[in-house]
Order: sequence, then C-alpha cells, then structure tokens
Amino acid sequence: MERRTEEFKRLIFDLMNGSLVLENNPPEESKYVENEFAEGKECEKAYSEILDAYQRICQRLGVGEEDDDIEIIMDSFNTIIECLCMKMFDYGSFFTQPSIK
Repeated sequence: MERRTEEFKRLIFDLMNGSLVLENNPPEESKYVENEFAEGKECEKAYSEILDAYQRICQRLGVGEEDDDIEIIMDSFNTIIECLCMKMFDYGSFFTQPSIK
C-alpha cells in the first residue's frame, strides 16, 4: 500500500486506536504500530477516566446511561483528535522528505 495515501493514514490511525480486528489476516503494519488503547497504556487509562466522568455526570443529571450534549462533546473531541492525527502524519511525511531542511 502506498504510504502517502489517505487509505494508509486511516490504516495507521485505526491500528493506533485499536479499532481493527487483527485475528484474521492482520496487515503488515500491525507489526510496527501499537494499539495505544491497549490495557495499561496511557490512552487506555485516560479514556477510562473519561468514561468514569461521563457516568458520574449522567448520574448527577439523572439521565441514565447517556446524555445528548455529552455525546456531542465526546464525538466532537474524537473528530478533533482524528483531524490532528491525520495532519501530524502529513507533517511527518512532509518533514522527512530529503528536500526539506
């Protein structure tokens, strides 16, 4: 797979956030890219804290398991993270070109 394509960036992003099922036919890149949400990793710990806080807020609001506004916050934050990750990948590719000093 060409490394500078959107498909490749998406593969790396999905490997990093653990959203791919790797049991059957894992991609070659899975040997090098770690799931940053694996148990004990910093992202997993932070996400666990987010979920705990989410549940506490829902309890305080008396809304049960979900709140539309909190869902919007979470979804929007995930969109921001994805956008930043994709741009960081682009910048990494750009700044590793031999023509860039």
